[in-house]
Amino acid sequence: AEVTCPVITDRVCFGSRVTFTLNGRHRVVDIVGHDEAEPVRDRLSFSAPLSRALLGAQVGDNLDFAGKPDMIDIIAVDVIAD
Repeated sequence: AEVTCPVITDRVCFGSRVTFTLNGRHRVVDIVGHDEAEPVRDRLSFSAPLSRALLGAQVGDNLDFAGKPDMIDIIAVDVIAD
């Protein structure tokens, strides 16, 4: 099932641009469909493991990833601007 969200949301969903730290490293990724995914350009399919960890999160959340607690800190959630 695809996870979609309204145009304006404070939670990570399909179509979000997410700013976060992972292991202390700053990252910005877009969560897109399979046909738009380009991991080397930080455009991740909504079904990718990192995307699945981010989906539903909001600013200030600390998320577990790869079996380790508090690996991801959400900094900002925006809608992808074309």
